[in-house]
Amino acid sequence: MIRLIIIFFWLISFSNLFAGQNVYNPDSTFYDSLYTYEELAKIDFPEICPEITLEEELYNPTFLLESDYYVNRYKETDLMYKVIDNFGNGFDSLYGTRNMRTVLHGVAYRGGANNYYHKTDKRNNHNPLPDDGITNLCKEGFSHSVYLYKQNWESAPEYETCDCVNESQNEMEYSQYDYYDKEHIKEMLGLIYKSATDPNTGPVYLHCWNGWHASGFISAVILKQFCGFSDLDATAYWDLGTDGANTSPRYNSIRQKIMDFEPYSEFLLEDSLGNKICAPMPKFIDSSQLHISVEHLVIVPEAIPLNTILILTHVNFAPGKTIFSGTNTNEDLINLVAAMEKSPELKIQISGHTDRSGNEQTNKKLSKSRAKFVYDHLIAKGISSDRLSFIGYGSAKPAYSNRTKDGRAANRRIEVKILSKKAESMDNLVDETPVVPEDSFENHTNSSLIHFETKEIGEAVILKHILFEPNMIQLTENSKFQADTLVDILKRNPELFIEVFGYTDKSGIEDKNIVLSKNRAKALHDYLIEKGVDSNRLYYSGCGSGNPIASNKYRWGRDINRRIEVVIIKK
Repeated sequence: MIRLIIIFFWLISFSNLFAGQNVYNPDSTFYDSLYTYEELAKIDFPEICPEITLEEELYNPTFLLESDYYVNRYKETDLMYKVIDNFGNGFDSLYGTRNMRTVLHGVAYRGGANNYYHKTDKRNNHNPLPDDGITNLCKEGFSHSVYLYKQNWESAPEYETCDCVNESQNEMEYSQYDYYDKEHIKEMLGLIYKSATDPNTGPVYLHCWNGWHASGFISAVILKQFCGFSDLDATAYWDLGTDGANTSPRYNSIRQKIMDFEPYSEFLLEDSLGNKICAPMPKFIDSSQLHISVEHLVIVPEAIPLNTILILTHVNFAPGKTIFSGTNTNEDLINLVAAMEKSPELKIQISGHTDRSGNEQTNKKLSKSRAKFVYDHLIAKGISSDRLSFIGYGSAKPAYSNRTKDGRAANRRIEVKILSKKAESMDNLVDETPVVPEDSFENHTNSSLIHFETKEIGEAVILKHILFEPNMIQLTENSKFQADTLVDILKRNPELFIEVFGYTDKSGIEDKNIVLSKNRAKALHDYLIEKGVDSNRLYYSGCGSGNPIASNKYRWGRDINRRIEVVIIKK
């Protein structure tokens, strides 16, 4: 009986096939159904599995990994503080990294790969991160790790998926970028910007081999981009971060690349965010760890100790030559003249040097002639001879190895030794305040509101007590005292119409400075209205870093350039 039933249904199916009732479609596949393809297409079948949002599946944390979390977890202090030391120790959950330092709190970190000192998986230093370094960064919530060299990159995975410390599932991308490539630098800054602005994107770890040179370079660029570091601040940071491995002449090109970098306008951060994530430089800086250039002698002569020797890296002699062209446009000679003019007490010794080619008697004559060439240039520029001396050392004091062509070229050099100078504090190198600033507010006659109503139309008055912290626009309580004085003057003189001008220092990008300065002017403008001054009598503008009243090369100069000026426009 069962066989008959089976044969019956088989015959029905076979007859349907010949009758055109089949469910086959050449653009599809066979379906186990008695419905035709057209009928199946009209049926709204329920989903076999409910829809799953991938983001909810992967990112369902018990707490958010914000910058404060990392600051507390890693006990972050300043830019030179190491979470992980040179041997890969200091924080077990980050083992596999080396010389790891904060760049931007909770956003960007720099360092090396712990291969050479690894306890269980020691290998050649010239490699990407070891496996446990990749896994541990992933577990710590890092969204991206970047290898800054190419060597052995093919051995590294492109992704790592793991269970994160906040009980979410994290996927960390591992990429290779060339630290010296302009387009790669921009892409890396884009990664940092996303990490800073997207709360669901974890930190980025940028690493070379040791955590000194390449990672220091990109970090100096990051600090210029996001924290407003000046050229000298950024190069000083790079030198400090090399742990003393900064004496080779080839590193001058890295310093120059740092100074040449111009921040990108599309990666600007809100001031409040920048203030939160930008780690500070150490309070006290060991100047012996820095590469001190002649430019430092111009900008911070007070911080350079007696007997310091400065190499004029831009003064280069060809083999056997004692002169060179372009002295009037040579950067080091221009700075040296400026330093001598600015500091009348400064006395220097100019020393000439050679490589080890040739005999030493000839080298001494050659080196002395080179020193005299620079000496004569300074005399021609009006520097008194009693402040100058010169000497030739031949090849007796090499600064670099004579084994390489670059080393020999760098040894054909001029050095300047500080013999005498004005006595100053030498605690810091880059961040010193002169005892009596040349361009302080007191040197500007229009820095008081006394008799303000008698000023001429268009005459600017600097409100010297209304100052701003870097990147800030809020009036401080001290600032409000002078603002209240202006309120009283305007209420007593209702015929006065004024315009408030805001200014910034030279740090950062000018487009951002314009906005920042305008917001500073608006802060005072709004305060005056709040205190009862008619808004129709008030105008405000932002001038950015224009019209500085002090040198932006000094911190004290930058401090007073962040200012407010008021001008009577109608009376």
